[in-house]
Amino acid sequence: MKHAETPVSALHVAPGPTAVGATSGMDRRRPRRRWTRNRLLAGAALLLLAAGVGLVIANQGTRSLRLDRQKLTIGTASEDVFHDAIPVRGEVQALESVVLDTTEAGRVEEILVEAGQTVTAGQPLVRLSNTDLQLETIARETQIIEQINNQRNVQLQFEQAQTNDANAVAGAEYNIINLSRQIGRQSPLTAHGFTAQATLDSLTDQLDYQKRLKEIALDGQRRDTALHADVSAQAGEIAAHLADNLAIAKRVLDSLVVRAPVAGQLTALDVKLGEQKDRGQRLGQIDRPTGFKVVVQVDEFYLARVHPGQPVSLTRNGHKIPLIIAKVFPQVKNGRFEIWLTFADADAPKDLRPGEALQGSLQLGDDQPALILPIGPFMEATGGGWAFVLDADGKTASRRPIKTGRRNGSQIEVLGGLKPGDQVILSDYADLDRIDQIRIQP
Repeated sequence: MKHAETPVSALHVAPGPTAVGATSGMDRRRPRRRWTRNRLLAGAALLLLAAGVGLVIANQGTRSLRLDRQKLTIGTASEDVFHDAIPVRGEVQALESVVLDTTEAGRVEEILVEAGQTVTAGQPLVRLSNTDLQLETIARETQIIEQINNQRNVQLQFEQAQTNDANAVAGAEYNIINLSRQIGRQSPLTAHGFTAQATLDSLTDQLDYQKRLKEIALDGQRRDTALHADVSAQAGEIAAHLADNLAIAKRVLDSLVVRAPVAGQLTALDVKLGEQKDRGQRLGQIDRPTGFKVVVQVDEFYLARVHPGQPVSLTRNGHKIPLIIAKVFPQVKNGRFEIWLTFADADAPKDLRPGEALQGSLQLGDDQPALILPIGPFMEATGGGWAFVLDADGKTASRRPIKTGRRNGSQIEVLGGLKPGDQVILSDYADLDRIDQIRIQP
């Protein structure tokens, strides 16, 4: 008996564990992912970060700044003649000046002259008053005068003592002579018995006594004379010292009247009636009529190249005046040092006035061909050691080390780092010391 075959499509297979597992792994549909707003923002941030890192890597160590071309001063390096001279500006001053200071404090009581007048040596200019000083000086004078009088009294006493010694000697000598005569007359009488021996002995004793008195008087006179000589020498020194002290006291009092120490023109006088002046305070200045000098302030960069004897040419009323450097003061103040110029010719301008300003140039060396760059404010920040040099396209300027030499009021000598035609930013480099590149905007 044959069995009928069942079509495969009609078979029903019961699901088992293995079948269920196979169907789950192959036939399940996965859900589609969607780009939300937060994911989009995070992706954009990652892209920007990656771009920034790439930019930093591409420009590692370069610090740039954008500046408008209109705000920049640009100069071109070129072959030219370097003029080794600097412009100078000086002030005319008297060749010799004497300042007026108070030697004692006081109140201004009287002003006897005015600024601009010509004064003579010793002429009173200002009178001061100081009550305490006047009273002190008077008391000091009184003490000194008393000491002088005491010295004179001592001198008189010594002179009187010398007179007494001389009188004593003279009296003893007179008595000796008188007694000698009496003894000469009495001796023959006593020898013949006409007078008593006692009388002659008395006269002899008196004569011996007077001789003794004479010796004592002479010894005292010698001692007084020696002592008087010593005391007189000391008294002379003391008297001279006291006289000096008295003169000093009078000068202290007289110093309240300020006098001109020299003859000349009183160019300044800073006093007012009733004003209190301290000791050593400046009152004014007198310019002596011995000529003029010109005082010039020079940049400290040129200190090593400026020497006495160098010629200087200044201009006055359109005429050049030759001068010579007389003194160089190496002390630098506020970046400048001072020089004094004197007129090379004896015939200096006759109508010069103190305070007048003169301009000209100081020749430091010979003019020579060189690579020249116009001077600019950038030298203050760099000292000539580096500069921003424009690239070929003129859109950027890169920091470049350069070497500079001499300079004058308008030119800088370039010794290295530049070639003819290079363009350099000459403007002030303040706050640009950390910048490597400048992007120039048109």
